[in-house]
Amino acid sequence: MTSSKSLLRYMKKMDDDRQELLAEEGAFLDLAQLLIGRGVKRVFLISGKQTQKLKLYDAFVEKLQSSGTRCFTWAKVGKVAENSVIEACATECSTYNCEAIVAFGGGAVIEVAKMVAVWLKNSSYSLYQMRGIDRIPKKGLPLYVVSTTCSGAESSACAFVHNDNLISLYYSKYLVPDVTVLDPDLVLRLPMEHMASAAILALSHAVEAFISPMAIEFPADKANIQIAIPIYFSYLEKSYKHGAGNDVFLQMMMAPYYTGVATRRIGFGPAHSLIMYVAEKYGEAPGRVASILLPAVLEYEFDEVKEDLAQLALTSHLCSARATTEEAARAFIAGFKSLCRRVDMPTALPFLKLEDMSSIIGMALYDAKQWGCPKKPNLKAGTSILKKARYCE
Repeated sequence: MTSSKSLLRYMKKMDDDRQELLAEEGAFLDLAQLLIGRGVKRVFLISGKQTQKLKLYDAFVEKLQSSGTRCFTWAKVGKVAENSVIEACATECSTYNCEAIVAFGGGAVIEVAKMVAVWLKNSSYSLYQMRGIDRIPKKGLPLYVVSTTCSGAESSACAFVHNDNLISLYYSKYLVPDVTVLDPDLVLRLPMEHMASAAILALSHAVEAFISPMAIEFPADKANIQIAIPIYFSYLEKSYKHGAGNDVFLQMMMAPYYTGVATRRIGFGPAHSLIMYVAEKYGEAPGRVASILLPAVLEYEFDEVKEDLAQLALTSHLCSARATTEEAARAFIAGFKSLCRRVDMPTALPFLKLEDMSSIIGMALYDAKQWGCPKKPNLKAGTSILKKARYCE
């Protein structure tokens, strides 16, 4: 396991490479034209198991094929990125000798595509050997990402891969997609509950990045978070309830994008590790788990992070300018909880079992060592947080 000091060293030397961003109505078809214009002749499109049935990328495939570009589709990604899925996907992509990969979907699809893209160009290494920080030797195949759930994976430098109840982190500048597509017309045709859950998880990432001790080293990335967080509070509920037009929904899609950019060099936090292992254990959507666990972790860290939370509350207009630091910080936590309820996130996690808690916390604490932790987590605190999460209202 890499330490937080090792992670910080890598973040400081990470290149500030710019992604190409296509963000507007119809951007998905613009991507087809971009690939054609670049002379790409063989494209491998990766999507989720259910997405293919909605026929959302049929027009994209037809446009490519009408120009002489072959497009091979692989729609077998489930809820999480798994070793076996990455291996099967990479084998098929290699068989067709594709020149570029297009990921069409949410976080799991994007993470599978990231790993396939780099593995095909680093085939002498196993997935196990590339785990951790800066262990991917060279850039992968060109990767084009069409985000459908506002997860933030479309702009981050990491992938989380599940295998035998463990979650492996892959962190490298080579995992940043070359091109990201945000098309509100496309996303509005998908189930909003998936978008809401992904956005709440991305918001939790934004909060933890902002309060991280590492954030002081990267003021530009911290500024990105200050842009992103007010957008969640302004537009998530409207988007979820279809109360916004495409122009407003596009703003909502930009918030996770800014968040992903910020996490490239700030990383995540201890709540993220706990959220991911609870979600993995019980097969829950991480965003639904985050809606309960992030506030609980913030309460545990409160004295150390209240000034940052107060700043976020003021920026997001969740409190009066006359509020004290403590009042403003508590207003932020309350505002987060309120937003979660308004987009139908759970009010508790009753499925948590006492007998599972120590193993979940043990794995989460091990992983959390690499992140910037405002207050060092421990088994006692983790147990208290999970017990409260069972009955929160």
